[in-house]
Amino acid sequence: MKQRLAILLIVIFVGILPILLSGTNLFGGGLPALPPRSLLLHEQQAQAMAGLVIKPTYMLLSLLLILALIGETSLDLAALQWGQIAFLTGETFCAINFYIYRHASVLSEYLHSYGMALAFALTIFAMLEGLDARLLHLNTSQTACAALPICGKCTRHAEAGCNARILARWLVPMLAALAVLPLTAPLQPDAYAVTIFGFPYSYVRLDFYETYERRILPGLAMLSFITATLPLFQKNENPIPAWTKILVSLGLGALGFSFFRLALNAIFASNLTWFEFWEETTEFMFIGALIIILWQFRATLLGKSWLMKQINL
Repeated sequence: MKQRLAILLIVIFVGILPILLSGTNLFGGGLPALPPRSLLLHEQQAQAMAGLVIKPTYMLLSLLLILALIGETSLDLAALQWGQIAFLTGETFCAINFYIYRHASVLSEYLHSYGMALAFALTIFAMLEGLDARLLHLNTSQTACAALPICGKCTRHAEAGCNARILARWLVPMLAALAVLPLTAPLQPDAYAVTIFGFPYSYVRLDFYETYERRILPGLAMLSFITATLPLFQKNENPIPAWTKILVSLGLGALGFSFFRLALNAIFASNLTWFEFWEETTEFMFIGALIIILWQFRATLLGKSWLMKQINL
């Protein structure tokens, strides 16, 4: 119970921290007049496809995933369900920004980004927990785990400790070092107004967005990785302590979203149409991959699913 409360407080704190640190008035009304640009026909078609077809499709699929996971009580699937709730919530704010504000709402875009980063973190935790509980058995077995053929003999109770913990003591600080990369990347703000088949629309990459993605998220990731290292040097029966797994997932979620946006902006810095098209497309592929995995192993992963029982699959 205390651990869940601590996680909830971390989620709330991480969510409001950028607002506290920012001088941007997130609750202000709209943006100033933006310089106009024209889009080619195929660019207008790409934006319309992303916003009117791809986005509603994967949002519907995300909702189906949430429903399909109702009734599942295992920690990995519960985390995956909450990850989808965070994802769908973030994408709902993105849709509000897209359909209502034509991309002019700073608050909606921030909540979209935060929902995505949180969804990444929860999904990564679900993957780590699922791999351990269902395949590796590092923490779920008191004897040998699936890594025994590599280790040669179980080192869980040896003086030096489990090999997995020794590796984690090196790898987690490396992740903290990797978080420096986006911190050194320059900010690339841009904003302009277009019309898409006669409808006004804004492409906006404000300083606040860039600062959040290239400064705040990597900073939070670095702090998470450094903190995650501490339990690895404390006496604990589990090779990978629970808090290490939680904090590493939080760090990877923040850093993963930072790298995701950094890569898109680096490739499409001068054409935000394709930035948005490929963001929507990769999010569709993300949801599609989860559905394929869950469907392929539905007999074991979705055995308690309320939705699967209703459709008798």
